[in-house]
Amino acid sequence: MSKYLKVSPSKEDAGNLIGKLPSEIPVSDLRELGHPEKVMKVIRAKCIDCCSGYESEVRKCVAYDCPLWPMRMGKNPFYGKKKKQEGKNE
Repeated sequence: MSKYLKVSPSKEDAGNLIGKLPSEIPVSDLRELGHPEKVMKVIRAKCIDCCSGYESEVRKCVAYDCPLWPMRMGKNPFYGKKKKQEGKNE
């Protein structure tokens, strides 16, 4: 059994293995596994995975209802932008 898995404590899982909580795994192990530490890199990696590993396809993604879609290019478009006040003309 992998050191990253454990037997589920839930009776409904019938003793099947589940992934340990990340907080139960030493950070050094997570780094050794190659997991990105920054959230935007995690999102970008997931988008690339969703596009069958083709980085060029991420830009072309049309799944605009996906919660990750706005951040697919590895940048948060909401960061630093102020909300427009309702009724205010600019």
